[in-house]
Amino acid sequence: MMVATKQRLIFGVLAVLLLGFLYRLLTVVTVRSGECRPRPDDPDLRLLTRDENGTRVSFPKRTAAPPQSRPLIVMTYNIAGHDALFHGDHVQKIADAIRRLHPDIVALQEVLRTTWQSRFHDQLAEIESRTGLHGYFSPTYKSWGGTFGNAILTRGEIVHAEAHSLPAVGEPRAILEATIRIDGATISVFATHLSTWGRFNARIRTEQMHCLAQEVRTSRYPFILAGDFNTHPESKEMDAFRRENAAQPASQEIGPTFPFWKQQIDYIFTDYGWDVRSAHAWPIGSSDHLPVTAELMWQRSGSDNPK
Repeated sequence: MMVATKQRLIFGVLAVLLLGFLYRLLTVVTVRSGECRPRPDDPDLRLLTRDENGTRVSFPKRTAAPPQSRPLIVMTYNIAGHDALFHGDHVQKIADAIRRLHPDIVALQEVLRTTWQSRFHDQLAEIESRTGLHGYFSPTYKSWGGTFGNAILTRGEIVHAEAHSLPAVGEPRAILEATIRIDGATISVFATHLSTWGRFNARIRTEQMHCLAQEVRTSRYPFILAGDFNTHPESKEMDAFRRENAAQPASQEIGPTFPFWKQQIDYIFTDYGWDVRSAHAWPIGSSDHLPVTAELMWQRSGSDNPK
């Protein structure tokens, strides 16, 4: 009798797992990689100039330099929202980590809103209420009655936000773009979460990072790009992204951000006008990723492009 009960329990668990796999396969997984979105025809977004190393790059016209009396603190954080299913205080600890580091802008990945994995809680709303920041959420796919995706939080004002799909095989991926007014400045913030599965998705990540380069290169405002790139600094796809010279790294030599792999896979990149004062990966919070911060000061004078 005891053996029969255990067998039924095992078969029941396997059946639930199989149903979950089939659900994701039929409703989430994509097999068409897609392409970057078409670029705007505005000639002001196609100016060619040179970065600080003399390499030709493309930058749009910028109308003003952000006025700053202190560094802008930017954070990226993959919060592993599904962990809330097993730990009821998971999101509270995530919010505590954010509040402890006092960021002005936060890019979040793996945010769940009212799904079974989040115990049907709205994780963005809870983080907003616990941190005093407000944000914008962009779903990348639906998950059992709710949504999964990226978000941007800020103490400033989000005046516009939209998401753009990225090429992907498996889970859909996207980049969330927000125009933010903060401390008298207008800046563009891009948050993203690229495809996982290591070398098996290296080609797709290369395509995704090429799309990211196109997106930030045509930003009208000084930009920040942050997120979980799911690849290490020495990978081929990261090397290809660096060669595009669309952005400067703002989170170099900070050590592992994903302790399980002992690798850095979470990054902050910026417009060449930002001076990076410091960057850190912080061993706090309840996610399997560490929060990453960078302190930025704008150094480009007037409306000049980098020379």
